[in-house]
Amino acid sequence: MNKLSLTLLTLAFTFAFAYFGPAGLDLTSSRSGGDAAAADSADAAYFRLPAANGGELDLASYSGKPVMVMFFTETCPYCRKAGPALEKLSKEYGAKGLNVVGISIEDAPEGPLNFARDLAVSFPLAYGGMEVYRRYRAQGVPYIYLLDRGHKLYDVWEGYDESYDPAMRTSVEAVLSGK
Repeated sequence: MNKLSLTLLTLAFTFAFAYFGPAGLDLTSSRSGGDAAAADSADAAYFRLPAANGGELDLASYSGKPVMVMFFTETCPYCRKAGPALEKLSKEYGAKGLNVVGISIEDAPEGPLNFARDLAVSFPLAYGGMEVYRRYRAQGVPYIYLLDRGHKLYDVWEGYDESYDPAMRTSVEAVLSGK
């Protein structure tokens, strides 16, 4: 995906989010019994992608551990707000077992590397995630998923706003406690 296409895609997501806003979004999850926006099984949740800093980012390497997954693009303004918020969650809950990963829908490592550098994000980032993005049925960026220890969907946040932080903390704490 070239820079112009990526910029246009980001603008489209930004305008859609600005138009519909966070208040109009339907938050569904497996704990509420709804039909989750993402895949319902661990197989559909699985991914293995090239890591931006080399190697691979493989969901299987987090077996038995909760994982927060954020789909993003480098230039998305909401992603640039979500990145530091997830970094904070990663620092606060990482020692308790939470793993945070980011999946760029861009095809090259430069986008996620710039994202990490610009925002001081230290959690693992992958790129080339468009197919995984589609399997998760994401509908914009950022799209943030919380997977439980069995990698079943526990919660999802469509977009990002600071007002989501308390709900994210509550869900993370519940997943870490096994609820």
